Amino acid sequence: MQSKFGAAVLRRPLRRTPLGHRDLALGGHLQSMRAQRGLRVAAIALVISLVAAPCAGMEISRVTGCDGGDVLKLRGDIQPGDYLKFRSHLAGRRRIAGLDLDSPGGSLHEGVRIAALTRQKRLITFVAKECDSACAFIFLLGSKRYLSREAKIGVHAVGNDYGSEDTGTIRDTIRFARISAKLGIPSSAIGKMVTTPPGKITFLDQTDLASLKVIVRDPFTRSDGNGAQNCSPDPDNLTTAAIGVAPFVSVKASQKPDSNGGRHGVLKKLR
Repeated sequence: MQSKFGAAVLRRPLRRTPLGHRDLALGGHLQSMRAQRGLRVAAIALVISLVAAPCAGMEISRVTGCDGGDVLKLRGDIQPGDYLKFRSHLAGRRRIAGLDLDSPGGSLHEGVRIAALTRQKRLITFVAKECDSACAFIFLLGSKRYLSREAKIGVHAVGNDYGSEDTGTIRDTIRFARISAKLGIPSSAIGKMVTTPPGKITFLDQTDLASLKVIVRDPFTRSDGNGAQNCSPDPDNLTTAAIGVAPFVSVKASQKPDSNGGRHGVLKKLR
């Protein structure tokens, strides 16, 4: 190749200089550091996502009811943290008249704490559809108990985290039955709870509900026949569960066995 000055310029082909052992070791070390840094960043992102993700639990909403009091609607599975959420709704200025329950159950520990506070505040309880397991205990500890004609109340024995019984859960079921008896729950309902395994649900029948003095009507909202809300007492609707109630299904498989974690202190408070 000629330069502009006419002299020949020789160009050597570019060649990569081979890396020495030290250079190879340094390069491998840098790659390892980058990989470790990437793993740390991924782990931190995972922890942040888990902490930031909302915990699925019972949905609690507050609506205006009759007689100047509000109604708390409790929907869905009972999960850890639901008791604190429930208690926070009772701290408002407006009085809470009662609870509208619809739940398959869940955490026994949280359910018993909610039930204890329900009893302490003398709240009435109402079920329009179905209330099983830990939810049933909340219903049973209401100062007055109301049902729709289609409602079902399901009970079963205490189960472990695997949905089965062991020595500890059997002992807890017996303790729970004794406490229930002291709280005035009829022996027929307690018997169904004790004899039904955690994997199944037994519904209270008309005899059980009559013993509980359950009233069949919605205590929070009623219609006067013209579509308007009427909160005045209606003696014709104050029928007990033994009158005109559709037959209850006896046994079904349980979809939500109660967990017995952390329940001992709460059970002692209920005695």
